[in-house]
Amino acid sequence: MKLLLDFGNSRCKWALLDKEQFSDSGAISYADDGGQPQLAAVTQQLPLVGINSIHIVSVLGKQLDAQIAKALAPYDHHFYTSQLSAHGVKLAYADATQYGSDRYVALLAAHQLYGGSKIIIDCGTATTFDVIDDAGQHLGGLIIPGYEAMLSGLVNNTQQLQQDIKIKDLHLLAKNAKEALSCGTMLCVQMGVKGIIDRMIMEMRAFSPKIIATGGAQEEVLASIDLEITKEPDLILKGLSTLAGLNDGSL
Repeated sequence: MKLLLDFGNSRCKWALLDKEQFSDSGAISYADDGGQPQLAAVTQQLPLVGINSIHIVSVLGKQLDAQIAKALAPYDHHFYTSQLSAHGVKLAYADATQYGSDRYVALLAAHQLYGGSKIIIDCGTATTFDVIDDAGQHLGGLIIPGYEAMLSGLVNNTQQLQQDIKIKDLHLLAKNAKEALSCGTMLCVQMGVKGIIDRMIMEMRAFSPKIIATGGAQEEVLASIDLEITKEPDLILKGLSTLAGLNDGSL
């Protein structure tokens, strides 16, 4: 049994891989202490019984990755990072260390799951866009703040408001400051995402790209976009499953 771990900015998604099939999955949000996720507490909640190997992608940085490695030291574990050219994918970036490992694993999964040119959108703490052609050549992409990150930046610079702003109903004409911030921020993200997708499709008109979306905020962010979008909530975990198979020689 293999354990797949996707350590994002706000939570850890996990899945159990049994004979190359997902048998269970879940997500654990980080308890926060002064801006630092408490990773030891996260690893204690993972389903570690009967695990033969652990396969990890993380965006948390070297210091926090070292905490993860220490907590999982009793187990055979592997971290995966971006590669300039591997597994049928060639990055547009000159320096693979500048390209997020989560984006790389999602790019790999999308290329292996779907033919043709693709636009891959990951709606999380940040919203990322990547374009890859049918041959596996990554053409580049963009990063914009996600809803939570954008809202946090506004609230932190607005002294009279607290940070417990939540969207109840998304509407255009808010009647108080908290709703104005929450609805305005979400609409800004939605319209930004729609505009970028439209521009990318226009640039790639000859290739008719397939749009693939993942990330915890995809339902909210893509709700108003009237395009055919393939939703893959476990895209990164699917990419990890491929890498796990390659690592142990089963694929």
